[in-house]
Amino acid sequence: MSEEEIKSQVQEAIQEESDIDEKYEAEFLEILENRYSRLTFDESSVSLSRMHIEGYRAIQKLDIPFTDPNTVIHGKNSKGKSSFIEATRFNLFGRNNDDPLVTDPIREDFERLETNGYWSKDVTDYRVYRGMEGGPGVGYSGQDEPNIIENPDENETSEVQRHTQGDIREIIGYTPIYQQDFDDFDVFSLFSVITGELRKFYSCDDATDLIDVLFGITLTNVEREVENQIEECSLSEEEQEAKAHLLARKQRAVSVSEDIRSLADDQEEIESEIAEKTEERKELSRLLENKEDISENLTEKIDIQDEISDLQNRKQEKDDEFGSIKQEISKLESDAVTEEIAPALEEMKQMVALPNRCPVCTNDVEPSEHRQFHEEGDCPLCGKDVDDDRFESVSEVDEDGEVLEQEKRQEELKKLEEKKRRVRGEIEFLSERIEEKKERLEELEGEQSESQFREYKQRKDALEDEIGSLKEQSRKLELRIEAKRETLHDLALEVRRLTRLNEQRVRKEERRGALKAFQDLLVEERIEARRELQTRLRRRMESLLDVFSRGTFQEADHVTFRDRDSYRYTVHVANDKSKPELLEQTNAELTLSMLLFHTSILAELQREETMVPLKLFMIDSPYGNGQDGENAEDITDFLLKIPEVLDEYQIIISMADSSVADQARLDHKYDIEPIDDYLEDEVSGKQMTFGDIDDDAEE
Repeated sequence: MSEEEIKSQVQEAIQEESDIDEKYEAEFLEILENRYSRLTFDESSVSLSRMHIEGYRAIQKLDIPFTDPNTVIHGKNSKGKSSFIEATRFNLFGRNNDDPLVTDPIREDFERLETNGYWSKDVTDYRVYRGMEGGPGVGYSGQDEPNIIENPDENETSEVQRHTQGDIREIIGYTPIYQQDFDDFDVFSLFSVITGELRKFYSCDDATDLIDVLFGITLTNVEREVENQIEECSLSEEEQEAKAHLLARKQRAVSVSEDIRSLADDQEEIESEIAEKTEERKELSRLLENKEDISENLTEKIDIQDEISDLQNRKQEKDDEFGSIKQEISKLESDAVTEEIAPALEEMKQMVALPNRCPVCTNDVEPSEHRQFHEEGDCPLCGKDVDDDRFESVSEVDEDGEVLEQEKRQEELKKLEEKKRRVRGEIEFLSERIEEKKERLEELEGEQSESQFREYKQRKDALEDEIGSLKEQSRKLELRIEAKRETLHDLALEVRRLTRLNEQRVRKEERRGALKAFQDLLVEERIEARRELQTRLRRRMESLLDVFSRGTFQEADHVTFRDRDSYRYTVHVANDKSKPELLEQTNAELTLSMLLFHTSILAELQREETMVPLKLFMIDSPYGNGQDGENAEDITDFLLKIPEVLDEYQIIISMADSSVADQARLDHKYDIEPIDDYLEDEVSGKQMTFGDIDDDAEE
């Protein structure tokens, strides 16, 4: 499926998808247009013409040219064949810190390693220098500082023109892939099958996306952009809670509004009452506007009332005194009456000669005892007889005393009469004064009612207190209302903020839903395009299965891709038998599986309009760590097939001497080069024999 066909189908799907609102259509079409574009590579072809290596793992010094497109480098184990492959990768990309195969790449007896790769790009040659020094304990340096010399002369004195990794990507054509966020090492793993890393590309997380991109299925890039935008639509914790918080704040705002309304009603009632009482106070003020005159009259009235009260008290005292005098006079007059009848009484006394006291015992004789005293002539007290002479003497004494009493009483009566006349005069005077004061009081009361003034004054004072109290209540209500209004204002701001957050949440969720629908469309289109590519790869792999005629894959008859989300595959054999999972295979079987997979992909890439300029396919130890008698011939057959299938690629294979038993057959398609011919003694500069190298085992 071509790029335009994919884009056309996606465009139609966007416009027909009901879950994508019309307002998003133009935007999504723009994303599709901007992100969906086939990678465009330089049409030049880049190949390796020479590699110079010093101090890299097993290699002390190696300088090997490549004059044939397809080369087999062979030698005994531990001679540097695999080190050559790794050093070539190091020359282009440096050291991958996560690479477990290159934990200590500098040769033990070297302080640093150096690589010089000579790369040809059409008519231009480049020397890429990259070195490194240090070690595991102190760290490495220099590996990220390549130097590039364009068209170096024989003395290699040309000026260094480039020295960044980006410049190397420009030379080998990796820049478009790098711009799609693919790792250089992952990309190179598609173009190499290296011992110890046979599963590297197959197991790479980005392998499926990289294959898609290389074959123009760049919906992956569109999906990445959509995924990024979906991520941007992720709701923050505050946005997630915005709806619930907004509802709570609105309810709170309604409650506070009702409180304010209720308080305002209360305040309005108080203000109305204040207005009424203020009006009443104004009326009282108007009635009391002659306050000074009224106050003067009131003072006089009070003084008069006090005087009247005082006069009345004094008169009452005089009345009491007058009554007392009258009582005394009455008593004295009663005593005077008694004196008037005294002669008759005396005559009777003389007749009966009744003494008041006993002449013998001298005790007083009670009136009730007079009869005994008179009739019997003896004292009722002592019982003794009293002489007649004694009766007379007692009476005479009593008579003299009575005379004195009368005189005294008369004198006292005279004084009382005089006092009575004086007190009566005082009473008459006080009565006159009281009447005068009452007349004046009546005059004043005619001018102004004291009780009314006091009532007005008291009412006005009470109104002042009531109005003050009501104003205080109103002030407190105003403070409460103001506090509620501030709360409501804060709630309004919070509601506004939460409303924006909630609207943002709604927009994000709506946009996220549309993006999800767009993403689903892209996935479906991507899967459809991938299905077509899987069909191409399946056919290519099945056509290559014919090469395997004598080993464990001789009965393999077809290939299936296990799912639509990746390019993981299964090789099936006759009678519905299948080979084990690739991750379970080892040695030659795994190598064959990977060669089949990589070769098929690279072969199909040759059919694309553009492809990566670095057309280099490197294979390390295709026969495994030792000769595989069962699969060796099939491996040889497949290696012979590769140049036919990948006719645009430079193929470099490294293998042990024990694996080239079929060397005569390989000679037809490869330049067979023993690595010993290019290993040099650093001191003498002469070719070294196998026994001259003291290196670490690498295979």
